[in-house]
Amino acid sequence: MEIQQPRGVGNSKVVKVQSEEAWELFINQASNEGRPVVVHFGASWCVTSLSMNYKFEELAQTHPEVLFLYVDVDDVQSVSSKYGVKAMPTFFLIKNKEVVRKIIGANPDEVKKLVDASAEPFETQIVVE
Repeated sequence: MEIQQPRGVGNSKVVKVQSEEAWELFINQASNEGRPVVVHFGASWCVTSLSMNYKFEELAQTHPEVLFLYVDVDDVQSVSSKYGVKAMPTFFLIKNKEVVRKIIGANPDEVKKLVDASAEPFETQIVVE
């Protein structure tokens, strides 16, 4: 499995998800560590999605306790479909493998609130699989 950083960002803290297997690995690892995940679902052809990359990277740099993932909806369609992503950009806050919040659209202030909310305590769920 190859992990690539988004193009154009030298020392990126945002991890680009390349496959459904990589997605599962990141989500499971974050859950095991009790680490919140903020995900940006976007597309290389979507101007509003691209416009959020800088802000998303900035948030990732200042919130090292959060795992920041980028999913290109065209590259990893199975994950996009599973989460019902219909518009780009869409942002999710995921804790313990559960979606806690969702934002549709390029709204930097709301995305910052989403990231800030990741620090709020949440109920720990025990899942038996």
